Amino acid sequence: MDEDKTVLRFKKVQLLEERGSTSRFIHARIEDNGNLVMDGQDVGDAPQKWFGDEDYEFWVTVEAEDKDSLILALIERLFGGKFGAVGEFREFLRERGFPSDG
Repeated sequence: MDEDKTVLRFKKVQLLEERGSTSRFIHARIEDNGNLVMDGQDVGDAPQKWFGDEDYEFWVTVEAEDKDSLILALIERLFGGKFGAVGEFREFLRERGFPSDG
C-alpha cells in the first residue's frame, strides 16, 4: 500500500488489501452523519467454510460525538511516554501535509 503524503481530503481510506485463497479488505470511513466506521470483508475459502457464503463482512462504528476522544486516545497510544512526542507529532503532520502552528 503506497502512503499518500497529503492531507486526506476524502472520507475513506484503505487500510489493507490482502489477496489469496481468502482475501481480506479493510477500510476506514467517515459517514455523512460524522460516524467513523472501520469495516472489513473476507472473500474466499474461509467464509465459505465457516458461513457457507463466499464473503463475510464485519465492522465497528464510533459515533460522531466520540471521535474527539478517540483521536486523543490514538495520540496517547502512538506518542505517549515518548520524550520527543511533540517533535514526532509535528513531523507526522508535516509528512502528511496537515497545516499546523509551532
